[in-house]
Amino acid sequence: MRALAALAAVVAGVLSGAAGTVLHQTWWGLALGLGTALVVLACLPPGGVRLAFALGWCLPGLRGVLAKPAGGFLVGADAMGWSFVAGSLVLLVAALATVRSGTPRRGGTVPGSVGDPGERGPSS
Repeated sequence: MRALAALAAVVAGVLSGAAGTVLHQTWWGLALGLGTALVVLACLPPGGVRLAFALGWCLPGLRGVLAKPAGGFLVGADAMGWSFVAGSLVLLVAALATVRSGTPRRGGTVPGSVGDPGERGPSS
């Protein structure tokens, strides 16, 4: 089930990253693309699904930075292009930084959750 969720996240990331790559030259396209990607990233659970979405988002942007066969670039070296690349890197770093935050510790509970051994109730 996790593999299916990760695959869906990659596909959603590629599609939204492609739309962001195409629309990044307008101010509203850049804001809409990066803003939506950050909101989706925040809504996804930490771990593999979040990372899969971020990697899927960065693939079209990376392809846009590379030279096209006919010459030229889809993502130019102007302020909008650099903003798009920087936003994509922020997205990827945010996903990488939260990969391990959803995994249980050795004791089997996430810190701060109910049943955390570090949490003490009222003493009697």
